[in-house]
Amino acid sequence: MKHLLIFLLVTVSSLACQVPVFRYALERWQPDPFRLQLIHQGETPAELTVTPKYLNLEFESLNMDKITPNERFAIVGLEKLTKYPAFLLHPPESWESNEPLVFPGTRSALESILDSPLRNRIKKDLLNGESTVWVLIEGTDQTANDATFNLLNDTLQKASRSIKIPKGVIQANQIGKVGEDIDLDDVLRSSIPLKISFKIERIKSSDPAEESYLRILTADRNSPPEEPLVVPIFGRGRTPGPLLGSSITAEAVMTACEYLCGACSCQVKSGNPGYDLLFKANWQEKLQSGLVVIDKSLPTVLPSFNDESLPAQESPIEKSSLKSYGVSFPKTLLLAIPLILVMGTIFLLKKSN
Repeated sequence: MKHLLIFLLVTVSSLACQVPVFRYALERWQPDPFRLQLIHQGETPAELTVTPKYLNLEFESLNMDKITPNERFAIVGLEKLTKYPAFLLHPPESWESNEPLVFPGTRSALESILDSPLRNRIKKDLLNGESTVWVLIEGTDQTANDATFNLLNDTLQKASRSIKIPKGVIQANQIGKVGEDIDLDDVLRSSIPLKISFKIERIKSSDPAEESYLRILTADRNSPPEEPLVVPIFGRGRTPGPLLGSSITAEAVMTACEYLCGACSCQVKSGNPGYDLLFKANWQEKLQSGLVVIDKSLPTVLPSFNDESLPAQESPIEKSSLKSYGVSFPKTLLLAIPLILVMGTIFLLKKSN
């Protein structure tokens, strides 16, 4: 009985929030910080320093002339450097690897690490209400690029027509007009349009303006140069990771869309954990609604539609767990569950006596 009660309480909690995952992540999911280390000798180059503002980034300047051998040993990735100055970009904990990305110690490299044209377009799309921005990183095989784009475009158009916004979502300006018996988890925190809509951004892997960002976007993943990569981005710059164009399927894309547009839940089956990207954005400026709400737990993992151990179309367990987010129950039934449990407990206790 105790285990049943815990299960039902958790289930009720997870069903309470009807805000779609992509919107919940945008309004309430703080991105994890990166750490950027400037490794240099002598005086700190002023043009290579940065005061992070509207960046999920921590900055540190290290003078190799002033640190001890033990301190040098503690710097992860230092052995990768061949000359100074240089940058080491350490990923947040949400990445599966703690290996830093190495960049040259130049002003242009610093600027490309911090921001880029593609990131500005993605940020604008997300803040305009796009559910997810799908980045198509083109390889050298143009036929493969076009085939991947067509599959992605067709599937996303179908998803935008077939997927519906979960019932019970309340606009922030409607909070005083729908009665007192509401769950604040169901209330949006901004006036950004809530819609099921997807955007595709095509970018060449050889684009010099995006060289640094593409390394961050793909977590420096090595892939065949002819292969296109597809990377979905939602929330404040969160991604489940890149998917090879040759392995992508319409079913995998649709499954990801159903999850990201489904009602948010505290319980998500362990899969691809995903990771945060580096974005320069004042998210709160656009999201601020003036509504004060106590946060609940957010999903810490994302569905694995990029599982290399199994093709996406042969993962029935994952698909079943993802689609479970669309389950809904009448609120009267949810309210009756605790009463039923109490009555059942009393009945069993009397019977045992």
